[in-house]
Amino acid sequence: MISCRPGCRAEFFFEFREARRSTPMMAADRSTLSCRAVLFLFVLIGLPPMAGSATLEDSAKEFAQKIAAALPAQENVSCEIRNLSSLKSGEAARIEQALKAELQERGFRLTSSGATINVVVTLSENFKNLVWTGEIHQGDTSHVILTTVARSSENRAFSTAMPVTIHSEKFWEGPEHILDAGEIAGIGGQPGLILLLPDRLLVVEPTGRVEINFPPAASRDPKGKLGLGENGNTIIFSLPSRVCSVDLDMRRLIECLPTDEAGAAPVSSIPLMIDLASPGPAPPGKGIQLVIGPVCGGANQFLATGGRDYTQTDSLQVFRMESGGPVAASSEFEFPGPIMDLHSAVGAQRAVVRNLTTGNYEAYRLSFSCGQ
Repeated sequence: MISCRPGCRAEFFFEFREARRSTPMMAADRSTLSCRAVLFLFVLIGLPPMAGSATLEDSAKEFAQKIAAALPAQENVSCEIRNLSSLKSGEAARIEQALKAELQERGFRLTSSGATINVVVTLSENFKNLVWTGEIHQGDTSHVILTTVARSSENRAFSTAMPVTIHSEKFWEGPEHILDAGEIAGIGGQPGLILLLPDRLLVVEPTGRVEINFPPAASRDPKGKLGLGENGNTIIFSLPSRVCSVDLDMRRLIECLPTDEAGAAPVSSIPLMIDLASPGPAPPGKGIQLVIGPVCGGANQFLATGGRDYTQTDSLQVFRMESGGPVAASSEFEFPGPIMDLHSAVGAQRAVVRNLTTGNYEAYRLSFSCGQ
């Protein structure tokens, strides 16, 4: 027997808790998060869309038939429908109604309690197709059914009606393994760049480069962030377990202080520097998260990278957190390699990317516009 709770939104069952860290994981770590996650990525990239389905209802019936074929007979089953796509509530309700009706036609009764088998149907999407996932849970075992649905004329408009569009501008590229990069006004007001590496700062100006060394962080996968102090000639940067300041006029390290678990220094002269992740559940198949300010009149918004490992290209997408879970607010924006980290800033967010074609690291300035 199967029952469905209408209008529910939440994360996939196989949510990526590890991926919410602001520190990117090594390829081996990220690739072993979940076999189901790998399968999910194959669906996003290469599974051909369901053919011959003229409407959302037709596609829902076909998907229900696949679910029914995987269910054992004469069992109590509960079913939950979750909408994480850009489909409006009316479209999601039609899909739910058609799916339930098809399951009932195939002899399953609907119930909300006493079930030994739980079915979770999630309506999601990539930048080309709708992506539907069905998970069947029985005890400690689970079975995943995945399919993509071609956008028809009735639902294609919703896919292009995302309220936010992501833009990027690359402002640095080079072989150095940077943790962060920022733009500064150098000597004489000439524009320059400052690059944070695991063991030094690089000040890049039209007249040349200056290195400011410091003891490297004891980490195989270091992270770090740049920030400006109250004085424009003072650069603050954070590393694991410490925060440091640099005098750009003197081209020297001023001090490094230990930090607590929240990243705060024991003195108020060095500000708190934290890139915040979304407090709610992570979107399915996503990686690093970064809270951003209101965009296009939205609230509770954040960026999320793809959940792929360091051997694959990556993407960035805006989400908004609602009571039922995260909902996409933009299409996926592709990058030429894995996004190593995201950083917040007053003017614009920043992304550090390793280009898989050139092998170089790249720093991008991110911005947003409303509509397409």
